[in-house]
Amino acid sequence: MVKLNNDREYCSLLKKLENAKRIYKSSPEKITGICLELAEYLRNSLLLINESEKRYNEVILWGKEDESCSVDCSLAYRNLAEIAIEKGDFDSAVDKINKSLDFAYTSENPSIIQQSLHQRAHICLSCELPKKALKYAERCRNYLIEHSIEINDQKIDGDSSCRMAQLQNLIAAIYLELHVSDNFHEYDYDKKGLEANEEAMNFATRNNDWALCYRSLLIKLNFTNGKERQQIAESMCAIASKIVPKNADERRFKKESKCHLALEKFRQMDGETLISAKRLLWRCFEDFEKQPDSISADLASDLKNALIFSYKTEQREKKANNLDSKDNSKRRRAQMVLFEKIGDEASKLEFNEIALRYYNKMMKCCDSADDQRKAWISMAETAKDCGLWERCVHFYEQARKWEKELGYDDEKLLETDISIALAFIKVEQISLEERLEKIKKVYNDCSIPKYKFALLPEFIKFLKSNNLYSTEKIAKMRRERLSLENSLAENDEGRKENELIEDSTSNFTDEFDEMNEEQIIFEIRAEMKTIDYEEKIIKGRRNMNKHGESSLHEVARSDDYQLLKKLIGEGYDVNQLDHGGWTPLSEAVAASNMANVRLLLMSGANPNTRSTEFLVDSEQNKITSSGLTPLMEACSFGNVSIARMLLQFKARASSKDDDDWTALEYLRECLKNERFNDSDKEKLHKLAELIAQRQSEEGFEPRTNSEFLHLLECKRAEKKRTSDSNLNKEQQQNNNLLDLSPLKQNSSSNLSNKKRTLSILSDDSDDCLTKTTTFSAAINSSNEESSDEETQNLNDYRKCMKILRNRRDLNEERGGKNNETIVIKRKRLGGNSLRLNSAKKFFK
Repeated sequence: MVKLNNDREYCSLLKKLENAKRIYKSSPEKITGICLELAEYLRNSLLLINESEKRYNEVILWGKEDESCSVDCSLAYRNLAEIAIEKGDFDSAVDKINKSLDFAYTSENPSIIQQSLHQRAHICLSCELPKKALKYAERCRNYLIEHSIEINDQKIDGDSSCRMAQLQNLIAAIYLELHVSDNFHEYDYDKKGLEANEEAMNFATRNNDWALCYRSLLIKLNFTNGKERQQIAESMCAIASKIVPKNADERRFKKESKCHLALEKFRQMDGETLISAKRLLWRCFEDFEKQPDSISADLASDLKNALIFSYKTEQREKKANNLDSKDNSKRRRAQMVLFEKIGDEASKLEFNEIALRYYNKMMKCCDSADDQRKAWISMAETAKDCGLWERCVHFYEQARKWEKELGYDDEKLLETDISIALAFIKVEQISLEERLEKIKKVYNDCSIPKYKFALLPEFIKFLKSNNLYSTEKIAKMRRERLSLENSLAENDEGRKENELIEDSTSNFTDEFDEMNEEQIIFEIRAEMKTIDYEEKIIKGRRNMNKHGESSLHEVARSDDYQLLKKLIGEGYDVNQLDHGGWTPLSEAVAASNMANVRLLLMSGANPNTRSTEFLVDSEQNKITSSGLTPLMEACSFGNVSIARMLLQFKARASSKDDDDWTALEYLRECLKNERFNDSDKEKLHKLAELIAQRQSEEGFEPRTNSEFLHLLECKRAEKKRTSDSNLNKEQQQNNNLLDLSPLKQNSSSNLSNKKRTLSILSDDSDDCLTKTTTFSAAINSSNEESSDEETQNLNDYRKCMKILRNRRDLNEERGGKNNETIVIKRKRLGGNSLRLNSAKKFFK
């Protein structure tokens, strides 16, 4: 009620209705019109069905005794009939639509009468009375043709051509229902339905009636088999995006079209596209969970069934492929049973294309003649459901060969011959004479009543559609069929449909049959989260984190070998450098992940890359220099297997970091660690010998410890001299800048300012810029009317500030980028210093 009170349109209509009741008590037609408008607003705009139902009943209450209100009463009853259908009350719906038609005839309004006739046919179809619906639809079409001029003159709710297109769409839907329920396919319901649907589609296309176009495509989808279904579903998505919805049904079209497309893509899927097809289904199912009314209940059920089937199929196929049995025949038998199970479930859900693929897999695993026959029969029946008549004939012929080899009796062979003939006459590539000869031969040879009864409907349909027999002969055959039907009923043999082959559904059950729907949906949800994560990583090939790392860096240091393999296959650069110069190979080496190291090296990773940053330990002590190679990292960890693999892939043993350390020095420092046992130390010594040998082969003379320490002492002294020299040069440049300014040397104030400037320039603290800014502000305030000389002094001070800002920005650029990465790398090493304290002094 709160929602209604807050709705302006509703309040306006309600006030208008109350005023009409007070003023026009003697003129009910004015009250019923406003009441009907209010009811339609409640139903179509606010979706308040129960409230609208009350208002429709109020319309009838006010207008049922007044002929001038007949139109409003007819419309009210028609809407009440539709609401009854939505609630599943079919008897009430039929009663209300008949009353709507009575009021329509009372009004003598051709437009209203035609709409009520149309709606009566629609109601009968919704009540699953297709034959009665077709009769009423034909009556509606005749009335529309007869009164088309009057309806066009009224110009209400579309002209006669628009109404005819809507009616043709309804007739197509009725023929579709008749086609599905016509077990013997004696009548051309599919052909008639497609013709009517085509007329509706042509009108909709010409007049941009997108809602009608969508409904026509949906009917065409249900009449169609094979890959064309996916193309139709794609067209439905395109049309749905153009529709401006006018009612609740049309609001669903956009999301329902996506669901249909997802189902069709799943129907056509193979092993390679199963994941993408399942993911599309899952997206639609997630939308349905968020908005349960966004699609019809039947379509939601189809989505859920498809998802559950996809999960079971994937798990069963994995199980079939991973069967490990020493007995090959036993393993093949188990695979055959699993593939048959998948095919049977797919066929039950009408995923016939999928069923055909798995029955084919089943056939390839069959060893016995009986199993071969069963597989060929299953494939033939499924090909028939798909409309693949040539393949159907071939499959039945193969099944008959096995039946003959198994010694089946003539009756059973005749049954298969009939199935072959019924498929043979559908193959349009074969000449009409040849097809007629084939089915006539089987018909004449057939002496068993139940088989003849099953053969006659298709035989009659074939003759009639191709005008091969006269009307009298066809009528005679129909009488024969009716006689056979009565004879079979008397003998209690029952009426058989054209399902001549026994059901091949296996009684086999497995652990996946025991899982309930909630468990399977839970498993799929978890799987989809993993797939989303992997796809996010794959799509982010060019995306880097704040440390300059790609997804390949992150996965290389994880244990997810399959994802690493997938990323490399997607084209990720195995030699991508982060801000510190580290590659995915460096990450894998640091994580001691042998499998990832091998995969990266085999995929072309360079084993000789050099980092551009150093590592620190938990105490912020520098434990490596920049210029580290993967081999140096492996040696610092004492990882013998990874180091040997790097050497196999041509890692240079003589490479030096920026402090002249080679992999051999890293390995020697690692050997001093007491965490290694005697066996490990022996392996490390052998690795040291191998590295020393490789260094000699590369033209580098291996160094002793004493030689190396002396070299480091000299290098440290040289670095200190270089650093002091650079500092003196910078101070000299700052002094020169100030000396060039025309400050008065004999001025005490200028001398004081110069000293302050020099003190700021030599200050490396964080607040040096603050001091300079304050100083500059003081100069600005005291020189509002300054001389040219003083203005020049001020400019000089501003240049000093610029120097300081550049220095700060440079420090931030150097430190900001590297320091963040250094912290991450230190975490990667676990905060453990792998060098001894004696080595640390060279880097403090």
